Amino acid sequence: MANTLKFGAGQWATKEGSTLAYNDENDNYKPLPFDFTRASNATVVNKAGLIETVGNGIPRIDFLGNTQGALKLEPQRTNLITQSEAFANSYWTKSGATIQADPSTAGSELITNGDFATDSDWIKGTGWSISGGTANCDGTNFATISQSKTLVVGKTYKYSFTISNQTQGGVRFFVGNSVGVTHSVNGTFTGYITYSSGSSILLQARDSFIGSIDNVSVKEVQGFTSPDGTTNAYKLVENSANSRHFINSTQFNTPDTVYSSSVYVKADGRNKIAFRENTQTGNYASFNLSNGTLIATNGISASIELISNGWYRINYQITSGANFILGIELLSDSYTSGDPYSNPYQGNGTSGVYIAFAQAELGSYATSYIPTQGSAVTRLADVCSQTPPDGVIGQTEGTVYVDVNISSIESVGVYSGWKIDGTSGNQIAFITYPNGRIQATVFVGGSLVVNINDNNYGLTSGVHKIALAYKQNDYILYIDGSVAGSNTSATVPIVNEFDISYSNGGSLKYNETKLYNTRLSNAELQALTS
Repeated sequence: MANTLKFGAGQWATKEGSTLAYNDENDNYKPLPFDFTRASNATVVNKAGLIETVGNGIPRIDFLGNTQGALKLEPQRTNLITQSEAFANSYWTKSGATIQADPSTAGSELITNGDFATDSDWIKGTGWSISGGTANCDGTNFATISQSKTLVVGKTYKYSFTISNQTQGGVRFFVGNSVGVTHSVNGTFTGYITYSSGSSILLQARDSFIGSIDNVSVKEVQGFTSPDGTTNAYKLVENSANSRHFINSTQFNTPDTVYSSSVYVKADGRNKIAFRENTQTGNYASFNLSNGTLIATNGISASIELISNGWYRINYQITSGANFILGIELLSDSYTSGDPYSNPYQGNGTSGVYIAFAQAELGSYATSYIPTQGSAVTRLADVCSQTPPDGVIGQTEGTVYVDVNISSIESVGVYSGWKIDGTSGNQIAFITYPNGRIQATVFVGGSLVVNINDNNYGLTSGVHKIALAYKQNDYILYIDGSVAGSNTSATVPIVNEFDISYSNGGSLKYNETKLYNTRLSNAELQALTS
């Protein structure tokens, strides 16, 4: 048998616009590069187990759960979460919980005269005065006291201040136009805000605040180490109340169709966490981060996947309707089932989980992470094909073999696979469909001559070894060591192009691909796919 093309199997070479396949018959190496396009950046898990961003037109070799790597091919998707990393931003509403950065990374003090030792440096609105080492408000509602500062968009700032002599109302902290929570009792308060716009650091009187403030501080801080190795993860920390402890995304509009939401999480004091759709359905999924298991679901499908260094990606698929709010909820150690909405617990003020990289996308499975910083971002589709020289694709007989990880097999309304194509309606193709359905088709001159179409084969998500052998009146399809179908009365089309990104919205990860210019024997096909 003549193995005319080898691709993958741990032997990867990529550059902008191409990825390498080869022929090594008789120990004579011949490169056979595939053309590759993707007109956007994209992310992938690299050899170190970190999420890495690659540029336009760069093929992605994904090492998640695979030390040999696999070519990752995905459809176009858009992350609808517009603040995918800035959990301290006001885009995310906190209830019974706060978002914290790493306090050990705090930079220099940005506030001048934060102890109000002198009546200077502050812009005092009506109702505010400085005396006795404090700033004092007389009850004028929405009155502000501020300082103008140069701030950096996307950076997170730690603020703190003290309230004393409070008799009514409270104080809210602003970093630019980004908002902290309102505090309405005496005490010292700390929070984190991700800056987006505006030019002032200010404190605002709320509900006709009467009282004093002191010890105002603002410092830039970094997050914790995230799945991409940088410091852009944050900690979702429960407060000390007996309540629910969660954050909600800002509501956004989606069609009444299936979509997938995901976030990266790592335990730090709390091992259980949930997704909940918090505007229309109340559907949820809960997860255990101590052992990487799904606990319970309601009205949705969900999964959890270990990435590296204790980080998991949790995701769920849901049909919500026109509006959607993504809720991320901490759960107590005693939680075993049920709606997180009905499971409040006594927090301790320090426990929580690290979170990073939130995503919501139309589609019934999660694709690779798409970073956003204030607006929705689209990752375009991967396209990979080749027109090889004569002799690589068998014209009268041949075999196509793929070792492939199919992640979209249960996706409604999509397919993915490969095809060997020609002109005038000539084509040999293998397609995976929803619910495990497989189909091998051959067209000659535009007419369907082979249709191996098995609704009951039961192909599932995961890794499969597939081989389609062809010859005049002799087609056979093997999957995972077994015959999936055959045809003994069809001619062979004239074909000259190999497309391994044949897709209508499906995702594939190619571990290995081979072409033969002979029809392998059934024994060889069984051995190859076992």
